[in-house]
Amino acid sequence: MSAKLNEQVWVWGGPTAQWGGSMDDDCLLKGGRFFGVRNVLYVYGPHTDTMLSVLKPFEKVVCQIGSNCRNPEAVQPDTVKEAEQLSALSLRYPNIVGAVIDDFDTGSEKFSATKMAALQKALRSHNPSLKLHVVTYTFRQHEGYEDLLPYIDVVTMWVWKQCDIAEVDAGLKRIRSEFPGKPVYMGVFLHDYGETKAGTRIERLNFQLDKGRAYLADGLLQGMIILGDREIAKEPAQAKFVRDYLAQHFAARAT
Repeated sequence: MSAKLNEQVWVWGGPTAQWGGSMDDDCLLKGGRFFGVRNVLYVYGPHTDTMLSVLKPFEKVVCQIGSNCRNPEAVQPDTVKEAEQLSALSLRYPNIVGAVIDDFDTGSEKFSATKMAALQKALRSHNPSLKLHVVTYTFRQHEGYEDLLPYIDVVTMWVWKQCDIAEVDAGLKRIRSEFPGKPVYMGVFLHDYGETKAGTRIERLNFQLDKGRAYLADGLLQGMIILGDREIAKEPAQAKFVRDYLAQHFAARAT
C-alpha cells in the first residue's frame, strides 16, 4: 500500500451491516486505499488477529473499545478488560496507537470519571504510549467535565447536521475551551446522518475541508477524520470529491 497523504488524515470504518456498510474483513483496508491515507480508526469489529492483520499496511491504527455503535458480536462484557487486552495486542501490532470511545457522552454506555481512570490505566498497562480518543459533537455542551479531562488524550469533534457546518468556527472554539490543552481531530461526514439523511452537499464538504486545512495550518486542529469506508459506495460523488481534494491538498511531503 502506497500512502500518499500526510499523517494528519485518517479514515473511519470497519465491518458493519448498518448504515449501508459492509461486513467484509477488508472493508477498511479498501477504504483507506481509496482515500490514500496512512492512518485509520478501526471501529465496529472485534480485536482479532484476523482483523488486526488486515490493517498492518497502515502506519497508525486507533481501535474502538466499548459498546456504543458496535457490532453486538464484537462487544466485550467489560470495557476496562477490553482496553487491557488491546494494550497487550499493541505489542504484537505496533501500529496500534490508541483506543477510541464512540459517542462518548451521547451513547448508551456511560463513562464516569472512575471508569475513565480505570480505562486509562488498563489501556496503558502494557504500552504507556497508547492514547484514549473520544467522540464528541458540536451540538452538545461539555460543561462540568473537569473530572474527566485527565483521562482523555485526544478529542474528535463532529458536526452532526450539515446545516451547522457553517458554524464550525464557533464549534471548534467551544470544543477547545471545553477540553483545554487536548489535541482535536475534526470528523467529516460524507453522508448527512443528522439532518437530511442524504449525501452531504459538495459545497459544504468543500467549506469544511477548507476550514480544516486552515485550522491545521494555524495549529487549532491536529487531524481530520473522513467517515468513511462505507460511503464510497453509498455516496460516490462525495467520496470522489473528498479523495480528489485530499490528493490535491494533503499530499505527503517528499523525504
